[in-house]
Amino acid sequence: MYQLRKIFTVCLAVLLLFSTVGMVNAQGKKKNLATILLVPLDDRPANVYFPTEVGATAGVEVITPPKEMIGMFTQPGNGEQIGKWLLENGAQADGFVISTSMLAYGGLVASRTGVKSLEEAIEDIQVIKQLKQLYPEKRVYVFDTIQRLAVTAISDEYLKYYSQISEWAILYDKVVNLGMDGRARLDQLESIIPEAVLQDYKNARARNHTVNNLMIDWVNEGYIDHLILAQDDAAPYGLHRAERELLLEKVNQLNVEDHVAVFPGADEVGVVLVSRFVNQLFHTSPTFFIEYGGIHGEDWIAPFEDTTFHYNVQKHIVSAGGRVVDNEAEADIHLLLNTPSVVGTERSVDITQLVMRTDELISNGKQVAIGDVLIVNKADEAFVTELAEKVDLTKILSYSGWNTAGNALGITVGHAAARTAFLEQESGFGVPLYAQAAENHFEFLLHRFAKDQGYKNVVHPAARIYIQQIGASEWDLGANYGLVNNFVKEKLTAETEKWYQYFDGKEVYIGSRGNKDFFKTISSLESVHVNLPWPRIFEAELEPELELK
Repeated sequence: MYQLRKIFTVCLAVLLLFSTVGMVNAQGKKKNLATILLVPLDDRPANVYFPTEVGATAGVEVITPPKEMIGMFTQPGNGEQIGKWLLENGAQADGFVISTSMLAYGGLVASRTGVKSLEEAIEDIQVIKQLKQLYPEKRVYVFDTIQRLAVTAISDEYLKYYSQISEWAILYDKVVNLGMDGRARLDQLESIIPEAVLQDYKNARARNHTVNNLMIDWVNEGYIDHLILAQDDAAPYGLHRAERELLLEKVNQLNVEDHVAVFPGADEVGVVLVSRFVNQLFHTSPTFFIEYGGIHGEDWIAPFEDTTFHYNVQKHIVSAGGRVVDNEAEADIHLLLNTPSVVGTERSVDITQLVMRTDELISNGKQVAIGDVLIVNKADEAFVTELAEKVDLTKILSYSGWNTAGNALGITVGHAAARTAFLEQESGFGVPLYAQAAENHFEFLLHRFAKDQGYKNVVHPAARIYIQQIGASEWDLGANYGLVNNFVKEKLTAETEKWYQYFDGKEVYIGSRGNKDFFKTISSLESVHVNLPWPRIFEAELEPELELK
């Protein structure tokens, strides 16, 4: 069946390169190359705006279900309605990227509770099989998570359980599964954590593991073209470890290793699979040469992850449609990763060397992608400050420092691979398409610096202080949402305008046709949209709009 699908896929991709699908999105704009229907992990920017923008940087339209279908925060999405939406719009799409967590449970937060039964979950994901039966030539990419150690911190009370359940899950794996010490503390935790909370956690884990197994079966049966099972926040020990080993064993037994990837991550996977679609559409597979600014990835396990970082890097690149090369002369993309410094090394020295290496590569006409993976959930301020002072940021292919190392890595790699695939196409595209894709590209690049540095290192800490001053809770803003939202809007807009100064007036390459290269100038920051998507400050919507002339 895979061989037959490959023939269909090649024919479809050739057709798409020389035609316009003509699907119209909610804004009434026609896209030029292809359309993906994306069922996101949830409604947060990382899962909606990020993959939508990355697709747009490559001339591919990414459309998500109406907001009322995908829920918000603790309000789960409606899998049944989303399934109907997929079937109603499937004929006009060229491929599908589907989060099982959303379709089966209502989103990432809902997937961590046992509210939805296994039977209900399986019923709602049947649409995946229907799509492949209806459109065997269209790619169906699916992703799910291996449940993380902790419950969701939706209140101060649950923040307490967050730590306790994480510790319990790690100890259970050590004591029960591996025969290690710690029984007394394990028993103590089981007496402290409310039975209902712990049982709900166990029920969710068991249900999700069953669904993950089913997804591997569907890969084997030909309903899913590529599956990613992303390990949500974890550690070297925990209940997830045994689950992951069982899933990998099944993948190997069924010989579907080329179609299933298991690696640490979650929120970045939508971007990774959009990039995979772009690369298969264009029959490209950009090569990555990996360089570490500090410790080598083989010698580092990043926080909240359970494998070596180098393993994670390789898995993300392949899933995004790229390839890893050992000879830098063969590289389309130089992936520079800002990892912790080796013990005894001056941090400032590593930063300067990484900045100098970036400048050297760009000066030699190389494409550089930067994964700022050092610090969880924000940019390395010292690094990005020096980078902005000494390197033309518009010459950097992609950048991310958002959330876990795996999240930042996947956003960086996915953006870089998709954009490179598009820019390699030197015939068949008109200047308007090149210009629109470039506009999206530089908007997303500006967004990354303003969000990961400006929001996470400047605005977020200030918002925390402000929340304390007005007597609110950062986990649930409640009636104070409007006040805090306005505070964030003002501060983050100012930070975005600050970072825009590194983009303003720069002449930028937008693409080539034959032997002719095309350039535009970044002329203005037209607008800045800022909003808190959930009644908390962990994440913020940031959508700058640029004009290129």
